[in-house]
Amino acid sequence: MLIPLFAQVLLTFYVGIVMRLRREKAVKEGTDWRYFKTFEGEKPPRYVLQADQHFTNMFETPMLFFAGCITAMVLDGVDNVLLGLAAAFVLARCIHAWVTLTNNRLLWRSRIFVTSSLILLTSWCWLLYATFA
Repeated sequence: MLIPLFAQVLLTFYVGIVMRLRREKAVKEGTDWRYFKTFEGEKPPRYVLQADQHFTNMFETPMLFFAGCITAMVLDGVDNVLLGLAAAFVLARCIHAWVTLTNNRLLWRSRIFVTSSLILLTSWCWLLYATFA
């Protein structure tokens, strides 16, 4: 279970680096650096905001993933089904990040988000079933 957890951590760091690089590029292109201090004033270009918003998203739904994985480890409930679901979740989140940080097509992004969320819900349901069955 540590491998999917670590993969999700690496993805979060990757998105953070992309966000930082995009902010630096925007400042070099003339965006006022003070925007990033208080988030007031003229907004930076869309490509910067996409990375910023996606980095914030990395601390929302994935937190339920971390909680589920840690719960499974504490309850000694890790099995092949949970490992597969964890790997599928991380893969879906990688695809979601790729779509968000590249073409940002809403239909693709929303479908993969829903898919990753359903995988996460399934993993929690499986954990409950395996724990109490």
